[in-house]
Amino acid sequence: MLCKIFCLLITNTEIYIIMLQKYLYTLILSSLLAINTFAQGQYNLTVDLTKTNSDKITVTVMTPPVTEKETFFYLPKVVPGTYSVANYGAYAENLKAYDKAGKALKVEKTDKNSWKITSANKLHKITYEVNDTWDTPEVKEDIFEPAGTNIEEGKLFVINSFGFFGYLKGKEMLPFEVSINKPQGFYGATALIPTSTDAQKDVFKTANYHELADSPMMYSIPDTAFISVGNAKVLVAVYSPNKKVNAQSIAKDISPVLAAQKDYLGGTLPIEKYAFIIYMSDRQDLTRFGALEHSYSSFYFLPEGMAGKELSSTMQHVAAHEFFHIITPLNIHSEEIGFFNYQDPKMSKHLWLYEGLTEYAAHHVLLKAGNISLQEYLRIQTDKINSSRNYFNDALSFTEMSQKVLDTYKDEYGNVYEKGALIGLCLDVKLRQLSGGKYGTQEMMRDLAKTYGKDKSFKDDELFDKITALTFPEIREFFKKHVEGTEPLPLAETFAAIGIEYVTQGNVLKVKTSLTESEKQLREAWMGKNARIEVMKSIVSNATTQALAKAWKINPAEVPQVVAATLERVRKQSPEQAKQLEELENSQKLVTTVVSGSVTSFSLDGTFSLSAPMQGTRSGTWDISEDNKTITRKEANGQETIWSILEVSADKLVISTQDGLKITYIPAQ
Repeated sequence: MLCKIFCLLITNTEIYIIMLQKYLYTLILSSLLAINTFAQGQYNLTVDLTKTNSDKITVTVMTPPVTEKETFFYLPKVVPGTYSVANYGAYAENLKAYDKAGKALKVEKTDKNSWKITSANKLHKITYEVNDTWDTPEVKEDIFEPAGTNIEEGKLFVINSFGFFGYLKGKEMLPFEVSINKPQGFYGATALIPTSTDAQKDVFKTANYHELADSPMMYSIPDTAFISVGNAKVLVAVYSPNKKVNAQSIAKDISPVLAAQKDYLGGTLPIEKYAFIIYMSDRQDLTRFGALEHSYSSFYFLPEGMAGKELSSTMQHVAAHEFFHIITPLNIHSEEIGFFNYQDPKMSKHLWLYEGLTEYAAHHVLLKAGNISLQEYLRIQTDKINSSRNYFNDALSFTEMSQKVLDTYKDEYGNVYEKGALIGLCLDVKLRQLSGGKYGTQEMMRDLAKTYGKDKSFKDDELFDKITALTFPEIREFFKKHVEGTEPLPLAETFAAIGIEYVTQGNVLKVKTSLTESEKQLREAWMGKNARIEVMKSIVSNATTQALAKAWKINPAEVPQVVAATLERVRKQSPEQAKQLEELENSQKLVTTVVSGSVTSFSLDGTFSLSAPMQGTRSGTWDISEDNKTITRKEANGQETIWSILEVSADKLVISTQDGLKITYIPAQ
C-alpha cells in the first residue's frame, strides 16, 4: 500500500512538473510575442477638424519605433482604383519630425511624395499640414474628385485617407489608430466601425495602411439612411449643399439594384457593412463627375443639378458597378493589388477583370432583374461598341494596355469600361454555350472568390490558366485571341447565339422574336426569368400584338364547320377514340359544347391559356413571327400548335390551322 501511494505521488508530481513546464513555456512565448509587438509598435494619428487654417488641416503622427538612422515618410503617388498618377504628397507642406524630447530632426523632401528623415532612430512624432485637392489651384496636379479631399470649415470634410495620411518606409503593415476630433453635431460617414465614439471624437483602428487607405470618410451634419441587403447593413450618406438631394431618396433608388445584386451573387454578400458616400456639388464649372470604388465603400462626386429620373438612373448604374467591387478586387485580386506599392506600383494585366467584368455585371444584373429592358441593355452595348472603336485602339492587346496604363497607354484607360465590358459579355455567353446554359461569369466569379478570397492573391501570369482549369479548355483560346491577343471580339457570333442580330454597318443590334430552340434556351439561360417577357416587350408596340392580346372564341357561325373538322381529325388520327366517341349518346352535341365554349387568351407577357367546358385549362407560351404572319403556341408538355394569321383586328382574328382549316375568332367578352 505504501509503495502504491508513493508511486502515485511520484506520478502526480511528474504530471505537475510537465504542466508547469508547459505553462512557463506558453508564458515566455506570449511575453516574447508581446515584446516583439511592442517593439514594432503602431501609428497613432490625430486630426482636429475643429481647427483649420486657410483650408488646411494639421495631421499629427505618433510613429512606431524606427531602428534605422535614416528613413522615409511617404504619401501615395498612385492609389488602387484610379490607374493614374496622383502625387498626394504635393498637397502636404511644413512636414516636421521630432524626437521624444520635442527636438526637431532633419527632414528633406526628396520628391513630390517623399521626405527623408535623418536620425530616424530617435523619431517619435511627425506633423504636417494638408491642403484639399478640390480647392488648391496653386498645386498643378489633376486628381479625380472622387479620389480627392475637401476642407470646408464648419460645413464639410472629405477625407480620402490616402490624401491625408502617410506611412514610414517598410512599415505599411503595422496597425493604425486614427483619432478625429469633430465639430459639434458632425457625423463621420465611413465603412469603418469606430472603436470609440462620442460627440467630440471618433477613434478608428485598422490592421495596416492598406485598410486605412481603402476607407474614405465624410464628416458633415448627417443626412443618412440605412438599407438591409441580405446579411449586410448598407449606409447611404449624402451631402447636398442646397438640400436638393437627400439620402432617403437615393436609398429608395438603389435598394432594388442592391437586392438584385444580392441574388446575382447567390443570395449572400461577402461583407457585413457597406457605405455609399455621396457628395453633390453645386459648382457651376463642373465638367466631370463619377465615383471611386473601395472594398467596403464607394465615394461619389455628382452634380447637385442632376435630379429626378436622371439622378435615379445614374445612381442605379454607377452604384451597381461600384458595389460589385466587393467581389473584385476585394475577393479576387493579383499580388500587384494585394501588396500594392503606392510609390512605384507594378500594374496588373487584368483590368478586363477588375473593371471590365465589373462593368459587364453592373448592366447584366439590371437586365436579369428587369430593372432595364433588353432594348435599353442593347443600347448601352451599342454605345460601348461605338466608343471602343471610335475613341480607343481596338486592336491593342488588353493585357498589354493594362500593364502599361500608367504611362504608355494612359489614354486608353477608358476602354476598360467599353471593350472591357464587351469582353465580359462574350466570355459569359461563351461559357453558357459550353455548359448548356448552366455556367457563366456569375458562377466563374464565385468559384474564383472561393479559390482565392480577401487574403490570398493570385499570380498575374497564372489567372488565365486557373480560369481555364475551373471552366473549359476552349476558354484559354478565347483569352489568347481576344484579351492577350489583338483579334477583334466575336461580337456577331456572341449576339447571334442569344438571338440578337448584329448589323456591322452602323453597329446596330436587333432583337429577333422568332428564335431557334438553341437561341431560346441560351437567351433564357443568359437573361433568366425575364427572357420571355423581354421578347414580348420588344414587340408589344406592334399593332398585331396589341390586337391579339385578349381572349378569343370561335365565331358561332363557324362552330359546326370546326366540329366536323375536329371529328374528322379524330377519325384519322385515332380510329379507336373515334369509335368510342361515336358510341356516346349526343356525341355531336358534346363536341359542339366543347368547341363553342373554348376560349383562347393571349397575354402580353408571352403566355397563353386555352380553356374549354369539361376539358379544364391548358397553358403555355406563345410567340409571333417577325413578319406578324405566324403564331406559335407551345404548351407546358411541349406540344406545339402553329397558326397562320390571315386577318387580325380589334374585333376579328382569322387564322389557318396546320390542317389548312380556316377559322374566324371573335372577342370572348
